[in-house]
Amino acid sequence: MAMLRTALIYFDQAVRDGSIRKAAESLNIASSAINRQLLQLEQEMGVELFERLPRGIRPTAAGEVLLSYVRRWNREVASMRQKVGELRGGIRGTIRIAAAESITEDILPRALSELHERFPLVDYSLISGDNHRITTELFAKEADVVIAFDVADTIRADVVHTVRSPLGVICTTDHPLARSRTVTVGECTQYPLVIPGDSWLKYSGLHHLLSEHVGMTQIVARAERPGMLKAMVKSGLGIAFLTHLGVERDVAEGRLAWVPLARGIINPATISLMVPRGQIPPLSTMALIELLKRHLSEFAAKQPGLPAQALSN
Repeated sequence: MAMLRTALIYFDQAVRDGSIRKAAESLNIASSAINRQLLQLEQEMGVELFERLPRGIRPTAAGEVLLSYVRRWNREVASMRQKVGELRGGIRGTIRIAAAESITEDILPRALSELHERFPLVDYSLISGDNHRITTELFAKEADVVIAFDVADTIRADVVHTVRSPLGVICTTDHPLARSRTVTVGECTQYPLVIPGDSWLKYSGLHHLLSEHVGMTQIVARAERPGMLKAMVKSGLGIAFLTHLGVERDVAEGRLAWVPLARGIINPATISLMVPRGQIPPLSTMALIELLKRHLSEFAAKQPGLPAQALSN
């Protein structure tokens, strides 16, 4: 079924072919029928749409204006048909996600599993790493969704949701600190420390805390990734500082203990869910954003060591 009025279809074809006769051949319609429709269109518009030349036709200025609208409408119709077709057969596409490693361990997989039930033909491209890398990936790799800790105010992205996660100490479950309700930095420095590697630490809120309170002789190891850091703590090599988000599952399953730092030592980390500035995400990406907002808020509501009013925005 034609989505455009018949006269406009004839008009577009006549301009393409430069001749009513050739347009008639292309459309397999009598030249007289096309000519009649075009004359009626000119009468309705109140202007001449063609210059009749000895060897064909060409559009007038008014014809060019009409032609631009007709072809724009054709493109919109084609796009509409494609999107409707996608909905009929299932939305397809790839969602590109850059996320802190702590998010990729639990929250992100659960959100993607739920999303996959709704959009089984959508796939995902995942980028993880230190905080600086994933925030720059928003631009370098054109990620559709970014989740990062303590992002700078100058980042060129729209923040759609934030939650806060307190910093604490992770240790083995039989470690002396595991029995404490809160710990101070002074108490922590009595034990060997596993600290973030330089590239991770540089963009972390821990940088100033460690430089002021921790001596080189107390550092037993440096780890570039949260997973490596936790593995060394589990082995009994030392203790480490980490947000509750980074260790929630390990604590729940009894592999590690987490004790919050005493209030006032360091501000809780802010976890931001972001999208590229000025873009309207597709339906599947919007659905993922809503799932992530829910999972982040659920996490924030049950974590210890932080007042309820400071949990999320």
